[in-house]
This record gives sequence, C-alpha cells and structure tokens, in this order.
Amino acid sequence: MKKILKKTGSILFCLLPVLLALAIQFAVSIPAVILKIITLIAENPDILSDMDLYLNTILTSMDGVFLSAVSAIYAVIAALIMGFWYWKKFAPKKVPKRKVGQIINLKMFAGLLALMIGMQYLSTYIVNLVYLINPAWYETYEKLMDNMGFSDVSWVLVIYSVIIAPISEELIFRGVTMHYAQKAMPLWIANIFQAILFGAFHGNVVQGTYAFVVGLFCGYVCYRGGSIYLSILFHMLFNIWGTFVPGNFFYTGDSVLIHILMFLVTVAVAFLGFFLYHRGAAERES
Repeated sequence: MKKILKKTGSILFCLLPVLLALAIQFAVSIPAVILKIITLIAENPDILSDMDLYLNTILTSMDGVFLSAVSAIYAVIAALIMGFWYWKKFAPKKVPKRKVGQIINLKMFAGLLALMIGMQYLSTYIVNLVYLINPAWYETYEKLMDNMGFSDVSWVLVIYSVIIAPISEELIFRGVTMHYAQKAMPLWIANIFQAILFGAFHGNVVQGTYAFVVGLFCGYVCYRGGSIYLSILFHMLFNIWGTFVPGNFFYTGDSVLIHILMFLVTVAVAFLGFFLYHRGAAERES
C-alpha cells in the first residue's frame, strides 16, 4: 500500500511544473488585462456610457501585439523559474562545459531539419483530420491564431514564438516534467505523459493534438541527444517554419493521389530525420 501511495504521489508531483506554469500565466494575464481596461477608461471615460462601444473598444484593444506581449512576459518569468529549477535539480554538476561538437554535429542538425519539416507536414494532416471530425474545433483554433496575430505577424509575436516560447516550454515539459516523470515511470510512458500535458497546455483541440505529436518528438530529441538545448533548437526550428513559411507550401488540391504521395513523402522525410539524428548522436565527439 505504501508503495502504491508513493508511486501515486510521484506521478502527481510530475504535474507540479505545469500547474506552476498555469499559475504564472494567470498571475500575469489577469492583471495585464485589468490594467489595459483601466488605461482605456482613463483615456476615454465616455466609453462607459455606451456598453456596445465599451465592449468593442476592449475587444479591439486585445489585439495580437498585446496578447503576444502578455504571453512573452509570462513565458520569460516561467523560463527563469523553470530554468533555475532544472539547473538546481537536473543539470549535471561538476561536469566540464561541453563543446558544440559534443552536443550537436552536422548530421544531427540535418536530422533535426528533416524531422522538423516532416513534423510540419504531419501537423497539417492532423489539423485536417481534426477539421473533418469536428469543424467547430478548427474554427476555434483559427480564431485563436488570428487573435494572436498570425495573420499579420508582428515583431513581438516573432520574438515570443521563435525564441521565448520554445525555451520556456522545453524547460517546463522536457526539462522539469519529463525528468520527474522518468523517476516515476518507464521512459516511453514518461515521454507520452509529458506530451499529453504539452498538448493539453495549449488549450484547444487542434493545437493540442498536433502539439502532443510534436511533444513526443521533442522528448525523443532531448533524451537521445542528452541535452535540453537540442529540443529547444528543434522547437525553435518548428516555430520558425510555422511563423514564416506561407500556407501555399502545402498542397490543398483535390487529388487523392497527390495527397497520398505527399503523406508518404512526409513520413519518409520524418524517418530520414529520425535516422540522421539518431546516427549523428552516436557519432558525436567524445
């Protein structure tokens, strides 16, 4: 009985980093929204006399730049806290700093690029599949992306999406959460566990579904490469593509044959990336 309780406690403890991240998110976003509303009212007190105007002004002010800035502030705070937690608890102690060649080589980098491209196209198929299951889920996702400013990318969104979010999220999920999970369960279950939390953390079905799949590969990249830096790099590459590469890079026609061929190429590219990364990790400088 004691072993069962201890095991259950260990598993529940794995949820703590995610719960802490959510708490930080609320602690930043709620005051930011309240401050924004107070500022708007101070600038134009007359909006209080017209409820429609008031609501429209508030909704308009919560644009992509504002939401990206709030997300960036939260992510920086989370990264600092999680980074300190990871450093104190899991970072190797009294080990000489490794050279770049001891962390990543050209074959591993090529593998990460191929794996990222494969994951991007696979994510597109996942999004389309979710749309077929329930179009309302996709509409919610699309509205969220528009609100965040992905239809008109700002410099704030770029900094958040490409730099801050990958660092913060990797420290939360592949850094702290996965390391604790590995102590409570087998590695493959720990990887699935952190990927489920990573998907759920995104707060919508579409993004959560493909984030789960990407999270599995981020977990593999981190574990096989032996460094959180590698999953951060992979996450950054994935977000760079998602932020800057236009949608017309994906085939949207009606040909079933072309879709099948594209899917097979996607699987082949992802497998190539997996193979190169795995082999490259084994061939690194000692």
